[in-house]
Amino acid sequence: MNTSEWLEDYFRRKLLSNNTLREYIEKSSVVTVELDEGIVYDLMVIIPDDLFTGEFSGQFGDCFVQNDHECVPPVFTRFKSYAWLRKDFERRLAIALWIFGKSIVIRDPDDTFVSILTEYRSVFERRLLETMRYKYVEFRSDRHNLRQTVSHQDMMACALLKASIVKLAAELAFLSTGQPYPYKKWLIHEVEKLEEGPVLLNIAKRFIDAVDLDQTIAISEELVMHTNDFLSQRTRLSPNLFSEWWLHLD
Repeated sequence: MNTSEWLEDYFRRKLLSNNTLREYIEKSSVVTVELDEGIVYDLMVIIPDDLFTGEFSGQFGDCFVQNDHECVPPVFTRFKSYAWLRKDFERRLAIALWIFGKSIVIRDPDDTFVSILTEYRSVFERRLLETMRYKYVEFRSDRHNLRQTVSHQDMMACALLKASIVKLAAELAFLSTGQPYPYKKWLIHEVEKLEEGPVLLNIAKRFIDAVDLDQTIAISEELVMHTNDFLSQRTRLSPNLFSEWWLHLD
């Protein structure tokens, strides 16, 4: 039994068979949120807004979950509304698109989930250039601040900034290919699959591991140069952004 078949079977046995929940589930979309093989499967039941805010919330509340440890792997199911889904896209568009773009759709009456996903993919494409510009300025700002923390020999601040700089460089690598990016748990694992991923991660590992402060700054410059290279080759970002990024601070 493959994963999709397993999920269909679980849906029928554990969700649709629940007499208390069936009337809501039959009118809802049911999708995977995360499939961490052998560890946990996360599902989401997305309920029509009027039904969720009315009868469902009155009976179960706004944060109802089923945490099923009787099967292997365990299955964690959240119950939300289409309004919640839209807010999640507005709050963290790239990450939400990466998550829900990989969803296995178990049930989707009237293609409501797919329609919302398609709508926000278009939003992502329209905002892509501005998102990259914003991320790049944040990337260079953190790298600028790293220079100051090195001068202060503040090792804890250096560690925080180094992690943020690597995270932003990885996110920019995804955006440069027109793709949304994953959240931190999967970011490094997934960026390695990109064309520039192995080189980026090689620099990033040396950067994170560097203890000598002068070496830290030198490798950070290497990371900036590599990031500039793939952005200039693949995007329509202005060359002035790379040389005078501070003029684009909000």
